[in-house]
Amino acid sequence: MAYVGNIPAEAYISLSSQTFTTINGTGYTLSSEVTNSEDIALFLNDVRQKPSTYTATGTTLTMGTATTTADALYCVYLGKGIQTVNPPAASVNTAEIADGAVTNAKVDASAAVAYSKLNLTDSIVNADINSSAAIATSKITGLAASATTDTTDASNIGSGTLPDGRFPATLPTASGANLTNLNATNLSTGTVGTNRLASTGTASATTFLRGDQSWAALSSDFVLLSSTTPSAANTISIDGHFTSDYDVYKIYAIGMSGSSMSNTRLSYKMNVGGSAVTGYAFSTANQSGTTFANWADNTNAVYMDAGYLHNSSGSTAQGNLEMLIFLPLSTDQTTIITQMTAWDNGTDFGRYFGSCGDKTARAISGITLGVGAFGTGDIEADKILVYGMKNS
Repeated sequence: MAYVGNIPAEAYISLSSQTFTTINGTGYTLSSEVTNSEDIALFLNDVRQKPSTYTATGTTLTMGTATTTADALYCVYLGKGIQTVNPPAASVNTAEIADGAVTNAKVDASAAVAYSKLNLTDSIVNADINSSAAIATSKITGLAASATTDTTDASNIGSGTLPDGRFPATLPTASGANLTNLNATNLSTGTVGTNRLASTGTASATTFLRGDQSWAALSSDFVLLSSTTPSAANTISIDGHFTSDYDVYKIYAIGMSGSSMSNTRLSYKMNVGGSAVTGYAFSTANQSGTTFANWADNTNAVYMDAGYLHNSSGSTAQGNLEMLIFLPLSTDQTTIITQMTAWDNGTDFGRYFGSCGDKTARAISGITLGVGAFGTGDIEADKILVYGMKNS
């Protein structure tokens, strides 16, 4: 038979039907997908229904009128497989496929293609190799046998120089026990840690490096316990520094003067439990020029006098006090030795020597400095230092 145009493909006609076993209601499920109501012929009680009396989309069939259990319902699929040109399964052989007809786009990405089907002879270049590929050394030519083993011996490197790039940026941890004759002049930068300077002792703010390469504490009779700059006040309490670690203490009040003082002498008391107390015997002598005379004394005093202060805040004619305190925490009666340099009225220089003793055996917690006779006004000091003398 002759044809105009392309020869029609072989056609395979196949219609199918579906009988609904559960009949009741308006909604049913089709066994095959359809596009619309025209794709099926629907029979209710063997009477074909108009497509306008039902809807069919995908696998959903919806009746316009509900059916009952007494009804019979089935359909014939009209819109599937009427004109297919797909050959039956397993009917296409190698002979039907033209040489070179299968292109790369037709090969699925997950297809396991045999290596023998790939024309790769001498065609793999370096760019084709993934950086993480584990290539066996047997596949690499041009290397010495010793260079293709897993444990290359450094003795196989007979000549040449290893470039810096062959060394890691951070050298591996290794023992330096066999490193000798290291010249310190080669240390051009960096800092040598303190633990490299000595083998014994501990480096700290209170130790120094001895000639025998050991850290040792500074040798001093007195240890600094406190350094403060108090604000101007009527009284200044120096308390809380006496402990069982020391039996003897020194207190330095440096750069003292006063303001609005009712009495220009500097007086002091002992503290018990942080509060000033009374009940002392004291004596203070004054040396002014070539004159040395008794300045103040009392055998039952409520305070002691240490010297004069210039009654002028921030005066350059300052007084300086040193106190030596013995056994403040013992059950013995505490004694104190004082000496002070001062300018009476800012003009008359004098040096004052004094001593006092507590008339009661009690633990002393500190010292309170105040305006003369503990009157009105303020005293001030540039700095107050407290030292403790080691017991051994």
